[in-house]
Amino acid sequence: MNAPRIGHRSWLPSRRLARRSRGVILGGVWLRCRAWWRAQHLDRQLARGADPMGSDELSLRTGQLGSARTRERLACALRGAVELAGRQPDPWLSSALIGRQAIRENQELLLALAERLSTREPVGVEGLATASLLITDPSSPLYHDDASRSLAVTAYDALACLDHGHLSAPRP
Repeated sequence: MNAPRIGHRSWLPSRRLARRSRGVILGGVWLRCRAWWRAQHLDRQLARGADPMGSDELSLRTGQLGSARTRERLACALRGAVELAGRQPDPWLSSALIGRQAIRENQELLLALAERLSTREPVGVEGLATASLLITDPSSPLYHDDASRSLAVTAYDALACLDHGHLSAPRP
């Protein structure tokens, strides 16, 4: 009979793992790198209603978006944009960094979105992905007044999608 050695973790694989395997870390390092590299593409898919369990990358990105850290980061970025839009523009910096006028006109909607992201309740993945794109995509209406959709429509869609669709896990 083989007795387990002290200090040996028998649940770890004893041989080298197959290439691109999930490995010991949940999802594997390769999957995490791919999800990080393709985050905006994955967010676009999720915002359009793709099944979060449709692929390993989508599943991992769904978990990342639903994490307390990411949700708070998104809420903080929205609050920061509202605060920045309310300040007097710095003459030394480009005033075109954000769409100040659109943000001022929709500040209540953006703050409501930030508040909803800060709750501990489960929220819709489509809304999380839309909020993420609103903040991270350089062509979003948060930064350009001439974007394909207005800031009001995009923020309202994100807020509405937080209440339905595929729900994220509740925050601890």
